[in-house]
Amino acid sequence: MPAPNPITGATIITVGSVTTLTDTTLGGTWSSSNTAIATINAGTGLVTAIAPGICQIIYTVGSNSTSVSITVNAVSSLTNGINFNAVYPGILQNRVLWKSQGILSASQRYYEGFHALNDTAILDDLRPNDGSTLTEYLENQQQAVCMEVLNAVYNAPQVIDKPKLAFWRDDMPLPIQLVANQDQFVGLYFYVGKGEHAVKLNNLYLFFNGAATFNLYLYNDFFLKPVMTIPVTVANYEETIINLGETLILNNLVPNSYNGGRWYLGYWQQDLPEGVQAIYYPVGYNSFSPLTVLAFSSTEWEGAPHGDNEGRNFNRNTIGANNLMYGMNAQISTYRDASNSIVQQAHLLDEVIGLTMTVKSIEAMIFSYQSNDTQRVVQGIPSLQKLYGELNGYKVDAESPYIMGVKDKLNRAINTVKNGFQAKITLSIG
Repeated sequence: MPAPNPITGATIITVGSVTTLTDTTLGGTWSSSNTAIATINAGTGLVTAIAPGICQIIYTVGSNSTSVSITVNAVSSLTNGINFNAVYPGILQNRVLWKSQGILSASQRYYEGFHALNDTAILDDLRPNDGSTLTEYLENQQQAVCMEVLNAVYNAPQVIDKPKLAFWRDDMPLPIQLVANQDQFVGLYFYVGKGEHAVKLNNLYLFFNGAATFNLYLYNDFFLKPVMTIPVTVANYEETIINLGETLILNNLVPNSYNGGRWYLGYWQQDLPEGVQAIYYPVGYNSFSPLTVLAFSSTEWEGAPHGDNEGRNFNRNTIGANNLMYGMNAQISTYRDASNSIVQQAHLLDEVIGLTMTVKSIEAMIFSYQSNDTQRVVQGIPSLQKLYGELNGYKVDAESPYIMGVKDKLNRAINTVKNGFQAKITLSIG
């Protein structure tokens, strides 16, 4: 049986998305090395992204196989100082719903209650003719509205510490040294302090005295099993740089991470080929806010023998910090992260979400490709002049007071929420 040809297709995808991989060698089956990160249909090659991380997608023909590395990124990262994956599904997604769908919203507030023109029948007439149901259209619109609201309330990410290496060495030439393999779990230890911040690992730097392929494992004190598995390949006496993109933002990977926590990113020395050892220089430690980074080693936990990648674990009571580096260094940056404030005060966003939906529906009515006469007859809406007034504000006559439009109300609500959240974030960071 011939060896399969190389796999082709997209290898960087986001949580919840799908893509199809292909191989020109026929008659094979597909599989995933970690179905917690990505699954794949054995026959069609359809990949579904489940959670942030890196895994191998394998195509097997008879006794031969080939593989490709798939990177699954979070839906949204630090684009505006929040962890969208933490605040959207359980907090914002169902805060304001359409009452005519018969679904109770988390806040018990409904879209139709924010303006007399809000009506799912209108939206059903205006939605794109792409085959989607009204419910699907409303769900997509709601997600778009929540993203719009979050981007309006939060500014660009506020950097606490710019990217820098965890370990540094002086400019003077220093002799490299080798780390003895002692059958331990070794690597980088991160202690994340409490507060409203996000810790992002931008790049990893690996340095070994021989070529090797092995796994890095990311552990957190919330879980015994690895949170993420990252396959890596290192060269012989050549520094390997791994760009992690948006994969390793520690706050995105476990619940309640905004309360701080301990993380361990490393490898099992037992996994290295015979004679391959980590290289390190005598180094100093950089300081980060609000983060402590150390090199560590630990013995294995007896309940999880090495070789069992799903269950292998290490004894956290035997961790010893040192300056050996174990052939690993990381470039790290930290940001303010408002996710916890949103979770605790999600009700403050109800009005902004409802008003944003109202603005979008009125704009859809104004700019609809349907004729205005049809809209008036079928939907019973006012004239376009009245719609523009409802949206942008108006005066009945020159002497009368200005009547606020929906956009004015929305901007006022956004500013109120923004000022309240930003004040709380500043206080929590200190």
